[in-house]
Amino acid sequence: MCKKVEEIKKFWDDKAIEYGEDGRATLGESYLRLLEIRTMIRQIKCHKPRNVLDVGCGNGYSTKIFAKRFPSIQFVGMDYSEHMILCANKNQIKNCTFLVGDVLDLNSFPEEKFDLILTQRCLQNLVDYKSQYEAIKNLIGQKAQRGMLLLMECSKDGVERLNKIRIRFGKKPIENIEPWHNTFFIEKNLINDFKAKIIHFSSTYMFLSKIIDPRLSFLGYILPTVGKFGYDKLYKIR
Repeated sequence: MCKKVEEIKKFWDDKAIEYGEDGRATLGESYLRLLEIRTMIRQIKCHKPRNVLDVGCGNGYSTKIFAKRFPSIQFVGMDYSEHMILCANKNQIKNCTFLVGDVLDLNSFPEEKFDLILTQRCLQNLVDYKSQYEAIKNLIGQKAQRGMLLLMECSKDGVERLNKIRIRFGKKPIENIEPWHNTFFIEKNLINDFKAKIIHFSSTYMFLSKIIDPRLSFLGYILPTVGKFGYDKLYKIR
């Protein structure tokens, strides 16, 4: 395991120790988190899966919300941080289980195939696109024949578009949106390699909270999504 991989894993282990079951363990922006969860709930409702694999589930915060919302669906949460899974296994839900697993290690996956496989800011924690490509191939191999991948990940393209709009509004670009432990996606890679369809669900939130005023972030959750410049995106891969 290379040094950066070890450092990223330790980062998330430390977050689990610091926050426990709290949703801030994996994302501090509360309204963006709510927007992510609502977007995923709509997708789950649309696809009507029998079972769902949540890869990079962290402390299980979102996974448990999904499981409560859809009690007839079986959910499995998987994360490579043992500390996160320890948190996830507290206050268990009947139709939801958690296990330690690495998206780059097929031997650590559950044996069953899944109708729906989702991630929320998981694959962007891999050190390069080569690793991300292998991870996506592993996920495709884990889905049922007519299954779907829902990859909710951040993109460099979205960051560039956001900062261009900030400049038009007379504001400086936001530095370091892509943190040290992340490698954001380039959209054309997912389109060309996996025929991904992109859902730009965070544009209104990003416009209001990152361009106009952070105090308007709650409106970004309430109002409909308009535009294609939010850097948190949903990639659908069949």
